[in-house]
Amino acid sequence: MVNLNRKYSWNGNEALINAAHMVHELQGVNDLQVEKWLEYDDVDLLTKISKPHKETLLHDYIDFINFTMYEYLLDKHLPMSVINPIVEIMNIYDVDYSHLGIPPFIGLDEEEVYEYDHNDVEQYAHQILNLYIEKLAPTFNSDIFTVIFSNKQFLFEFNKQLQEVIEDLKLKDYPDYLKKDGVLKRSKYLPKWLQRGVFMRDKGRCQICGTDLSKVLHLDNKENYDHIIPLESGGTNDPTNFQLTCEHCNKSKGHRSTIYNSFGARFWEIESLLPK
Repeated sequence: MVNLNRKYSWNGNEALINAAHMVHELQGVNDLQVEKWLEYDDVDLLTKISKPHKETLLHDYIDFINFTMYEYLLDKHLPMSVINPIVEIMNIYDVDYSHLGIPPFIGLDEEEVYEYDHNDVEQYAHQILNLYIEKLAPTFNSDIFTVIFSNKQFLFEFNKQLQEVIEDLKLKDYPDYLKKDGVLKRSKYLPKWLQRGVFMRDKGRCQICGTDLSKVLHLDNKENYDHIIPLESGGTNDPTNFQLTCEHCNKSKGHRSTIYNSFGARFWEIESLLPK
Protein backbone atom coordinates (compact mmCIF):
# COMPACT_ATOMS: atom_id res chain seq x y z
CA MET A 1 0.00 0.00 0.00
CA VAL A 2 1.20 3.51 -0.81
CA ASN A 3 2.07 5.60 2.24
CA LEU A 4 -1.06 7.68 2.88
CA ASN A 5 0.97 10.39 4.61
CA ARG A 6 2.20 11.51 1.19
CA LYS A 7 -1.28 11.97 -0.32
CA TYR A 8 -0.69 15.57 -1.33
CA SER A 9 3.04 15.34 -2.02
CA TRP A 10 5.06 13.79 -4.79
CA ASN A 11 8.49 12.33 -5.35
CA GLY A 12 10.37 14.73 -7.60
CA ASN A 13 13.39 12.85 -8.93
CA GLU A 14 11.67 9.74 -10.29
CA ALA A 15 8.77 11.82 -11.61
CA LEU A 16 11.19 14.16 -13.41
CA ILE A 17 13.08 11.27 -14.99
CA ASN A 18 9.89 9.69 -16.26
CA ALA A 19 8.46 13.04 -17.37
CA ALA A 20 11.53 13.45 -19.59
CA HIS A 21 10.76 10.03 -21.05
CA MET A 22 7.22 11.21 -21.90
CA VAL A 23 8.66 14.24 -23.71
CA HIS A 24 10.85 11.98 -25.85
CA GLU A 25 7.94 9.67 -26.64
CA LEU A 26 5.76 12.59 -27.71
CA GLN A 27 8.60 13.67 -29.99
CA GLY A 28 8.45 10.25 -31.67
CA VAL A 29 11.49 8.42 -30.31
CA ASN A 30 9.60 5.08 -30.43
CA ASP A 31 6.79 6.07 -32.80
CA LEU A 32 4.30 6.28 -29.93
CA GLN A 33 2.97 9.76 -30.54
CA VAL A 34 -0.69 10.57 -29.90
CA GLU A 35 -2.20 9.21 -33.12
CA LYS A 36 -0.31 5.91 -32.85
CA TRP A 37 -1.19 5.61 -29.16
CA LEU A 38 -4.89 6.02 -29.91
CA GLU A 39 -4.61 3.28 -32.54
CA TYR A 40 -3.00 0.86 -30.09
CA ASP A 41 -4.87 1.66 -26.87
CA ASP A 42 -8.54 1.29 -25.96
CA VAL A 43 -9.32 4.94 -25.16
CA ASP A 44 -12.84 6.34 -24.97
CA LEU A 45 -11.54 9.48 -26.64
CA LEU A 46 -14.71 11.51 -27.17
CA THR A 47 -15.97 10.92 -23.64
CA LYS A 48 -12.64 12.05 -22.21
CA ILE A 49 -12.34 15.24 -24.27
CA SER A 50 -15.99 16.34 -24.27
CA LYS A 51 -15.62 17.76 -20.75
CA PRO A 52 -12.84 18.06 -18.15
CA HIS A 53 -11.96 14.91 -16.20
CA LYS A 54 -9.52 14.82 -13.29
CA GLU A 55 -7.91 11.78 -14.89
CA THR A 56 -7.05 13.54 -18.10
CA LEU A 57 -6.19 12.17 -21.50
CA LEU A 58 -2.56 12.87 -20.61
CA HIS A 59 -2.87 10.58 -17.57
CA ASP A 60 -4.00 7.85 -19.99
CA TYR A 61 -1.03 8.55 -22.29
CA ILE A 62 1.45 8.37 -19.40
CA ASP A 63 -0.07 5.08 -18.22
CA PHE A 64 0.14 3.61 -21.72
CA ILE A 65 3.76 4.65 -22.28
CA ASN A 66 4.92 3.25 -18.94
CA PHE A 67 3.07 -0.05 -19.37
CA THR A 68 4.24 -0.43 -22.97
CA MET A 69 7.85 0.17 -21.95
CA TYR A 70 7.79 -2.58 -19.33
CA GLU A 71 5.84 -4.94 -21.59
CA TYR A 72 8.42 -4.43 -24.34
CA LEU A 73 11.30 -5.23 -21.96
CA LEU A 74 9.59 -8.43 -20.84
CA ASP A 75 8.94 -9.45 -24.45
CA LYS A 76 12.64 -8.96 -25.12
CA HIS A 77 13.46 -11.16 -22.10
CA LEU A 78 15.14 -8.36 -20.15
CA PRO A 79 13.57 -8.98 -16.72
CA MET A 80 16.17 -7.06 -14.70
CA SER A 81 15.36 -3.93 -16.70
CA VAL A 82 11.86 -4.27 -15.25
CA ILE A 83 12.68 -5.52 -11.75
CA ASN A 84 15.36 -2.99 -10.79
CA PRO A 85 13.56 0.28 -11.66
CA ILE A 86 10.26 -0.94 -10.20
CA VAL A 87 11.93 -2.04 -6.97
CA GLU A 88 13.61 1.36 -6.72
CA ILE A 89 10.30 3.16 -7.20
CA MET A 90 8.56 0.81 -4.73
CA ASN A 91 11.20 1.64 -2.12
CA ILE A 92 10.84 5.39 -2.68
CA TYR A 93 7.06 5.20 -2.29
CA ASP A 94 7.15 2.80 0.67
CA VAL A 95 5.22 0.08 -1.14
CA ASP A 96 5.57 -3.30 0.56
CA TYR A 97 6.51 -6.03 -1.90
CA SER A 98 8.08 -8.42 0.64
CA HIS A 99 5.29 -10.98 0.17
CA LEU A 100 6.77 -11.64 -3.29
CA GLY A 101 10.06 -12.49 -1.65
CA ILE A 102 13.34 -10.58 -1.79
CA PRO A 103 15.41 -12.64 -4.24
CA PRO A 104 19.20 -12.24 -4.29
CA PHE A 105 19.27 -11.16 -7.92
CA ILE A 106 17.62 -7.78 -7.20
CA GLY A 107 20.11 -5.08 -8.19
CA LEU A 108 22.03 -7.22 -10.68
CA ASP A 109 22.09 -6.40 -14.38
CA GLU A 110 21.03 -8.71 -17.22
CA GLU A 111 24.53 -10.19 -17.65
CA GLU A 112 24.94 -10.89 -13.94
CA VAL A 113 21.87 -13.12 -13.47
CA TYR A 114 23.08 -15.98 -15.66
CA GLU A 115 23.68 -18.18 -12.58
CA TYR A 116 20.01 -17.96 -11.56
CA ASP A 117 17.11 -19.84 -13.11
CA HIS A 118 15.90 -17.56 -15.89
CA ASN A 119 12.30 -18.70 -15.45
CA ASP A 120 12.42 -17.65 -11.78
CA VAL A 121 13.79 -14.24 -12.72
CA GLU A 122 11.16 -13.66 -15.41
CA GLN A 123 8.37 -14.87 -13.13
CA TYR A 124 9.44 -12.39 -10.46
CA ALA A 125 9.53 -9.61 -13.08
CA HIS A 126 5.92 -10.34 -14.03
CA GLN A 127 4.85 -10.50 -10.40
CA ILE A 128 6.41 -7.20 -9.39
CA LEU A 129 5.09 -5.51 -12.54
CA ASN A 130 1.56 -6.67 -11.68
CA LEU A 131 1.98 -5.38 -8.13
CA TYR A 132 3.26 -2.05 -9.45
CA ILE A 133 0.24 -1.72 -11.76
CA GLU A 134 -2.16 -2.58 -8.94
CA LYS A 135 -0.67 -0.60 -6.06
CA LEU A 136 1.50 2.20 -7.37
CA ALA A 137 1.00 3.06 -11.03
CA PRO A 138 -1.94 5.51 -10.55
CA THR A 139 -0.03 7.46 -7.88
CA PHE A 140 3.25 7.47 -9.79
CA ASN A 141 1.56 8.44 -13.06
CA SER A 142 -0.16 11.31 -11.25
CA ASP A 143 3.22 12.53 -10.04
CA ILE A 144 4.59 12.40 -13.60
CA PHE A 145 1.52 14.38 -14.71
CA THR A 146 2.23 16.98 -12.01
CA VAL A 147 5.63 17.62 -13.59
CA ILE A 148 4.44 17.66 -17.21
CA PHE A 149 1.39 19.84 -16.55
CA SER A 150 3.81 22.71 -15.85
CA ASN A 151 5.46 22.27 -19.26
CA LYS A 152 3.36 24.43 -21.57
CA GLN A 153 5.41 23.49 -24.64
CA PHE A 154 4.67 19.82 -24.00
CA LEU A 155 0.96 20.53 -23.44
CA PHE A 156 0.82 22.55 -26.66
CA GLU A 157 2.47 19.74 -28.65
CA PHE A 158 0.24 17.10 -27.02
CA ASN A 159 -2.86 19.05 -28.01
CA LYS A 160 -1.50 19.82 -31.48
CA GLN A 161 -1.21 16.08 -32.06
CA LEU A 162 -4.74 15.60 -30.72
CA GLN A 163 -5.89 18.35 -33.08
CA GLU A 164 -4.91 16.23 -36.08
CA VAL A 165 -7.19 13.46 -34.81
CA ILE A 166 -10.13 15.74 -33.95
CA GLU A 167 -10.09 17.51 -37.32
CA ASP A 168 -10.88 14.22 -39.07
CA LEU A 169 -14.04 13.55 -37.03
CA LYS A 170 -17.38 13.99 -38.82
CA LEU A 171 -20.56 15.43 -37.34
CA LYS A 172 -22.71 12.71 -38.93
CA ASP A 173 -20.72 10.07 -37.04
CA TYR A 174 -20.61 11.82 -33.64
CA PRO A 175 -23.56 14.22 -33.37
CA ASP A 176 -23.60 14.02 -29.55
CA TYR A 177 -20.06 15.35 -29.29
CA LEU A 178 -19.42 17.58 -32.29
CA LYS A 179 -20.67 21.05 -33.13
CA LYS A 180 -19.64 20.54 -36.75
CA ASP A 181 -17.04 18.53 -38.64
CA GLY A 182 -13.78 18.58 -36.70
CA VAL A 183 -15.13 20.83 -33.92
CA LEU A 184 -16.11 19.65 -30.45
CA LYS A 185 -18.99 21.18 -28.54
CA ARG A 186 -17.90 23.53 -25.77
CA SER A 187 -18.05 22.11 -22.26
CA LYS A 188 -20.93 23.69 -20.35
CA TYR A 189 -18.88 24.28 -17.22
CA LEU A 190 -15.33 24.42 -15.92
CA PRO A 191 -15.05 22.76 -12.49
CA LYS A 192 -13.42 24.65 -9.64
CA TRP A 193 -10.64 22.08 -9.30
CA LEU A 194 -9.58 22.78 -12.88
CA GLN A 195 -9.70 26.54 -12.44
CA ARG A 196 -7.60 26.32 -9.27
CA GLY A 197 -5.07 24.02 -10.91
CA VAL A 198 -4.64 26.17 -14.02
CA PHE A 199 -4.48 29.36 -11.94
CA MET A 200 -1.74 27.90 -9.75
CA ARG A 201 0.23 26.51 -12.68
CA ASP A 202 0.09 29.84 -14.53
CA LYS A 203 1.03 31.71 -11.33
CA GLY A 204 -2.00 33.99 -11.52
CA ARG A 205 -0.83 35.72 -14.69
CA CYS A 206 -2.46 36.10 -18.08
CA GLN A 207 -0.55 33.75 -20.38
CA ILE A 208 -0.84 36.14 -23.31
CA CYS A 209 0.05 39.56 -21.89
CA GLY A 210 1.38 38.70 -18.43
CA THR A 211 -1.14 40.77 -16.47
CA ASP A 212 -1.40 39.89 -12.78
CA LEU A 213 -4.79 38.25 -12.05
CA SER A 214 -4.17 37.29 -8.44
CA LYS A 215 -6.15 40.26 -7.08
CA VAL A 216 -3.10 41.15 -4.98
CA LEU A 217 -2.11 44.11 -7.15
CA HIS A 218 -5.38 44.85 -8.95
CA LEU A 219 -9.00 44.06 -8.15
CA ASP A 220 -10.46 44.89 -11.54
CA ASN A 221 -8.72 42.16 -13.56
CA LYS A 222 -11.00 39.21 -14.19
CA GLU A 223 -9.53 35.79 -14.92
CA ASN A 224 -10.66 33.76 -17.92
CA TYR A 225 -9.87 30.17 -18.84
CA ASP A 226 -8.97 29.89 -22.48
CA HIS A 227 -8.44 26.89 -24.78
CA ILE A 228 -4.79 26.79 -25.89
CA ILE A 229 -5.85 25.07 -29.12
CA PRO A 230 -9.27 26.65 -29.82
CA LEU A 231 -12.23 24.35 -30.27
CA GLU A 232 -12.75 25.85 -33.73
CA SER A 233 -9.30 24.58 -34.66
CA GLY A 234 -9.69 21.04 -33.34
CA GLY A 235 -9.02 21.73 -29.68
CA THR A 236 -10.51 19.74 -26.81
CA ASN A 237 -12.07 20.29 -23.38
CA ASP A 238 -9.35 18.18 -21.75
CA PRO A 239 -7.74 20.00 -18.77
CA THR A 240 -4.39 19.98 -20.57
CA ASN A 241 -5.81 22.39 -23.16
CA PHE A 242 -6.61 25.30 -20.83
CA GLN A 243 -4.61 28.36 -19.84
CA LEU A 244 -5.25 31.46 -17.74
CA THR A 245 -5.91 34.74 -19.57
CA CYS A 246 -7.24 38.15 -18.69
CA GLU A 247 -10.64 39.22 -19.99
CA HIS A 248 -9.15 41.61 -22.55
CA CYS A 249 -6.85 39.01 -24.11
CA ASN A 250 -9.54 36.34 -24.08
CA LYS A 251 -11.97 38.60 -25.95
CA SER A 252 -9.41 39.96 -28.41
CA LYS A 253 -7.79 36.60 -29.18
CA GLY A 254 -8.98 35.19 -32.49
CA HIS A 255 -11.16 32.10 -32.30
CA ARG A 256 -8.45 30.17 -34.17
CA SER A 257 -5.45 31.73 -32.46
CA THR A 258 -3.07 29.39 -30.58
CA ILE A 259 -1.12 32.06 -28.69
CA TYR A 260 0.32 30.80 -25.43
CA ASN A 261 3.20 31.59 -23.08
CA SER A 262 4.48 30.54 -19.66
CA PHE A 263 4.42 33.87 -17.87
CA GLY A 264 5.49 33.88 -14.25
CA ALA A 265 7.79 35.73 -11.89
CA ARG A 266 11.36 34.75 -11.02
CA PHE A 267 11.85 33.78 -7.40
CA TRP A 268 14.65 36.35 -7.20
CA GLU A 269 16.61 38.48 -9.62
CA ILE A 270 20.25 37.98 -10.58
CA GLU A 271 21.98 41.37 -10.63
CA SER A 272 23.78 40.66 -13.89
CA LEU A 273 20.41 40.09 -15.60
CA LEU A 274 18.88 43.40 -14.49
CA PRO A 275 18.61 46.22 -17.06
CA LYS A 276 21.64 48.54 -17.07
